[in-house]
Amino acid sequence: MSVREKYKVKKIFNNNVILAEKNKNQQEFILLGNGIGFATKKGDVFAKEDYQIEKEFVPLTGEKRNNYFQLLEEVDSKIIQATEQIITMINQELNKDINQYIRIGLTDHIAFTLKRIREGLEITNPFLVETRTLYKKEFQLAKKSVEILETTFKIKIPEAEIGFIAFHIHGAINNSEVSKTVKNTSIIKDLVAKVELELDQKLEYDSLNYARLVNHLRFALERIESRENNNNPLLDNIKKDFKETYKIAGKLAEIIEKRFDYKVPEDEKGYLALHLQRLKRDFN
Repeated sequence: MSVREKYKVKKIFNNNVILAEKNKNQQEFILLGNGIGFATKKGDVFAKEDYQIEKEFVPLTGEKRNNYFQLLEEVDSKIIQATEQIITMINQELNKDINQYIRIGLTDHIAFTLKRIREGLEITNPFLVETRTLYKKEFQLAKKSVEILETTFKIKIPEAEIGFIAFHIHGAINNSEVSKTVKNTSIIKDLVAKVELELDQKLEYDSLNYARLVNHLRFALERIESRENNNNPLLDNIKKDFKETYKIAGKLAEIIEKRFDYKVPEDEKGYLALHLQRLKRDFN
């Protein structure tokens, strides 16, 4: 005869969400189940079979634990469950666990998005094109995430939202703040606009040229931000042979320097000029 696992209630967030620990090893779990918070009180001991537990997962640890607990008290348990389903899907697709802190930002974001859609407010995303190109893997995972939300809440979610969720996924994969990803994407959008202006050409957003440019700018920003000097043995030749595109690269560097608090190395300007020269050649 199997021994029934017992849980002890540590905290009740709402009618459907509680914090409990397994008596055997005292490990904490968030339990989601219809009415479980209404039917129990702190200190109660129960078996898993006593309630219809829909989801069980380990809570956040560390400094943001209390922030997450506050969110669990405020957000509909259905949103929490959908977020966990999304996180599980992402972990399975990537075959690794992403940063646990995505739970806070993504849960809060989904709750806000659903509220806006239900109120009939338009959701616009000025970085959708850039996001689709820069973060292809994250964008595909965000698409699947939106499918989960549409199925769960029986609601149509605009494509703009895929881009925003992709930011959260990118941050969780790379252990970086969502605000940083948004900032970099915003700068890249400005840089592309400047390139189009200087070369007097409009880039097709589904073209190879566009994809090459935004990806080059993305990795250039990452190198510049990490103070990684990418030595350029062709710099002197680039300055002499590609004066026009080197001048444009200097203008792009000024935009970057205004938004970040550091200088763009000459070597990096040279690589930018080289890329712009190739782009200019392809236009002709």
